[in-house]
Amino acid sequence: MEKKSLKFSRTVSSKLQYKINMSIIFNYLRENGPISRAKISRDLKISAPAVSRVIDKLIKDGYVVETEKLVTKGGKRPTLLKINQDKGFVIGIDLGKEKFKLALTNFNGETVEKYRGFRILNDKNIAEKMISEIKKFLSKCSKGEKIKLHKVRTICIGVPADIDTDSGKIISAPLYGNWKELNFKKILSSEFNIPVYIENDVNLSTLGEKHYGEGKNFKDVIFVEISNGIGAGIIIDNHLHRGFHGSAGEVGFTIVNTENLGFKIKNKGFLEKFASVESMKKKVVMAIKEGRKTKIADMVENDVEKIESYMVCKAAIGGDKLANSIICEMVNFLSIGIINLILIINPQIIVLGGDICSLPEVRRLFVEPIMEKIKSSIPFKIPEIKLSSLSEDAGIIGASFLATESLLIGEFPYKIEQE
Repeated sequence: MEKKSLKFSRTVSSKLQYKINMSIIFNYLRENGPISRAKISRDLKISAPAVSRVIDKLIKDGYVVETEKLVTKGGKRPTLLKINQDKGFVIGIDLGKEKFKLALTNFNGETVEKYRGFRILNDKNIAEKMISEIKKFLSKCSKGEKIKLHKVRTICIGVPADIDTDSGKIISAPLYGNWKELNFKKILSSEFNIPVYIENDVNLSTLGEKHYGEGKNFKDVIFVEISNGIGAGIIIDNHLHRGFHGSAGEVGFTIVNTENLGFKIKNKGFLEKFASVESMKKKVVMAIKEGRKTKIADMVENDVEKIESYMVCKAAIGGDKLANSIICEMVNFLSIGIINLILIINPQIIVLGGDICSLPEVRRLFVEPIMEKIKSSIPFKIPEIKLSSLSEDAGIIGASFLATESLLIGEFPYKIEQE
């Protein structure tokens, strides 16, 4: 998603100046609408006639529509303008959860329809399954007259992997080794004949939370996904930080002490093995097999195959010693990872998301103890710690945002960064 500089070595032509003005006005309207022509002119210091020429063209092309009149104390009431939300639609896909998730959103970021499909496995046929589900979904939407298929303009896919965002190639997929040779961008763009973008799933959840969730009023944000794996997305000065190879935020591989240097098991890092939501279930199963007493065994009538992570939380709330010890260890390890992120990035807010959000009493069992450990370990002001307000939809919301942003920045490449 390239944003072009507004520095020029010589005076620009009137044609280029018009294009620059159109881009700046359109993007400003996207972020601040509904808004009047006069306010756009004042805020951007572009002449009123120049603003009117651009707005008339954007209305003619269907990108902008007029809405209600602004209420004033007297005089002529200006007409407010906003983006035409139905000019186009985008598809956001999240492959980072247990099941395939998809959202159809309009240009305003509003979700028109959501869909939950097949269980995601380490399967080389994942692309074919995706194509089948997307076609089925779009057929259903078009029959219901929610959208016209030609108005679907682009797709963005969130993948639990390190991504070359330009080529679409998967560099490394620790949880899904069979996906490494796949290029979802190439496969889906060929099938649907529209632009396809691909990004790390946690980065997309981070963008979703930054623009529509708990992070929207902050410039420096860290989103920590705690599910079967653990990863972080980093926003610095309103920009997603991917790192040199796109691996920034892979905190699941955090090392806690010198004894664990070089730790890696089946492509999982230390923190993921001992502090992921999935690890809770595995620890209980192992303890029961070793003869430890716990209420969780009674919940499943001693059938360890039926144990789920939420049961550990329920047992802990009821005073179960094993369950509380497992959660305590998990809190300790997560606190170490989060403290290290705070010390290195110094964000304004940290948002915790992923499967952990759906666990019972998550604030009491996890968020509050983590906050206490952070306070006792860091001698200066700490960031706010919040649970994701988007929960399991953060990924598809972020994917839809990036799809829209990438598409429109391609058409309107100039914008003024706002504080």
